[in-house]
Amino acid sequence: MTLPRRYGSNTNAAHLSLADARHEAAAIRALARSGVDHQQKVRDELEGHRRQREQQRADAMTVQDLYDAWFPTIATKRGKRGRKDGGAEVARTFSKFVKSKIGGKLLAQLYAVDVRPILTEIADGGANRQATALLVDLKQMFRWGDQNQPWKRLLASSDILAIRAEDIVSGGYDPVRDNERDRVLSEDEIRALAGLLPKADLSLVIRSAIWIMLSIGTRVGETVATRWSQVDLDNKSWYIPAENTKSGVALSVQMSDFAQTHFAALWAWREKLSEDLRGDWVFPSNRDRTAPLNNQTVGKAIADRQRVDGKALPGRTERVDALALDGGQWKCHDLRRTCGTLMQSLGVPESIVHRCLNHARSDKLDRVYLQHDYANEMEDAWRLLGERLAILSSGEAHDSAPAENL
Repeated sequence: MTLPRRYGSNTNAAHLSLADARHEAAAIRALARSGVDHQQKVRDELEGHRRQREQQRADAMTVQDLYDAWFPTIATKRGKRGRKDGGAEVARTFSKFVKSKIGGKLLAQLYAVDVRPILTEIADGGANRQATALLVDLKQMFRWGDQNQPWKRLLASSDILAIRAEDIVSGGYDPVRDNERDRVLSEDEIRALAGLLPKADLSLVIRSAIWIMLSIGTRVGETVATRWSQVDLDNKSWYIPAENTKSGVALSVQMSDFAQTHFAALWAWREKLSEDLRGDWVFPSNRDRTAPLNNQTVGKAIADRQRVDGKALPGRTERVDALALDGGQWKCHDLRRTCGTLMQSLGVPESIVHRCLNHARSDKLDRVYLQHDYANEMEDAWRLLGERLAILSSGEAHDSAPAENL
């Protein structure tokens, strides 16, 4: 029999007196006579204490703890899972709207009533789309927590997943209909845009990105992620790898003369930079030429020049109407939609338009058995569009110096 403490003259944290040791030994023998294993009893007590400590730690877990556990699961791209931007946008919105308000809130005490005001405040500020996007991300995080311990136990009584987009938007905003934009720039607006861009205090990088998105139909994220090693100006080709595309399918672009002109302008500008500033990015950041332009920067630059309230945001351009068009506010993705619509108007078959836009093919049999790449037909489509855009934008000065204010 081994007692938990050594003999000593007095009983303390490390020792037992002889009298107390005899008493302890007698108690252990009594347990043995009743069929209780003292050593197992001690182990069970230790395990109970360990579980109690774990329970206490889990009960003290907060929204920040859940975020820290969930974020790595979306920050790395694994097949169709994860974010292509490494979770940068999620990190930005959570840092701005969520962490400061409920980051320290205990998960076991978190309910929809704590989350809903964060979203309604964003929506009431006129950013309904951003509010609904944040709701989607929050639900993804809490859904992940609901499938993994110890978060599942802590969220057992949570009603956050029951929040609907309809509960948080403001005004007459429809979370489904109004998130499906149908804005297309007319030919008159493209003519107007050609006249506005050189005077809009935009960098050559952003102006070129706008024309390239319009003439090829790429998404803004696909565009700004381009490296010079993926562009062949002599052969007018541009390879967009699968990891840069939303569909997860690589796209080989045979660019028009119009698109090539804008790529060539960027190359010529690059060659004028000192050698230490010449990175591989076609669309480099204005702050760090060796890093790519952030797609949010392009969107903000366009939005800042179409401020419907006429008020410039702090630290941003004063040219609040420099890109305003008659048809109303336009965004990066509207250029892609305009590209497809113009191709359609020029007689390009819809199936070829979809291929130029690199839309995912939904029919599995088509993906498996129909392997013709339609490269020639796509080249013709881009050429037709480029020729039309060259006419519409003939008044733009392509060689104007880049502005520094984004």
